Amino acid sequence: MLKLGFVTISMIASLAIGAPIDKFVVWDKNPTPPPLNVTTLSGEKISLTDFSDKTIVLNFWATWCAPCLKEIPSLLELRKQLPKKKFVVLFVNYGETKDRVESTWNKIGEGAMTLIDPEIKDVKAWIDVGLPTTVILNRKHQIVYKIIGDIDWSESEIVDVIKSIR
Repeated sequence: MLKLGFVTISMIASLAIGAPIDKFVVWDKNPTPPPLNVTTLSGEKISLTDFSDKTIVLNFWATWCAPCLKEIPSLLELRKQLPKKKFVVLFVNYGETKDRVESTWNKIGEGAMTLIDPEIKDVKAWIDVGLPTTVILNRKHQIVYKIIGDIDWSESEIVDVIKSIR
């Protein structure tokens, strides 16, 4: 039991001090994502099928989550570096009201689309541990990577990995 605790602590420590790319977990479970039916702040219904043939970077965040707010600017930078015809970066809020999300997003979102699921109907199935969580889906909309915790998405090594996903 003591050995298991040491291994767990070692893994957490290595994640904390490792390179951001080290947080990329190759998804070797069922690659089929759970449903995700959410709405835009203007009330338009959105699902993953609306982004056919695009690689999706799907970031789950909340206004009360300091690491989420720290990470968003680098995701917005990543969004600028990806060709819009092949990639989309989506921000999905975790269970907050439209008004609360809109108030924060108008200050930080730089015109990017954020989606809401105030009742946490579908979003809950995507989150294993906590926020922020980012899931990367290939163009067939299969889960390729899952990243838990904040990283700097604008680092060239990460941008290259994202661009290589088909």
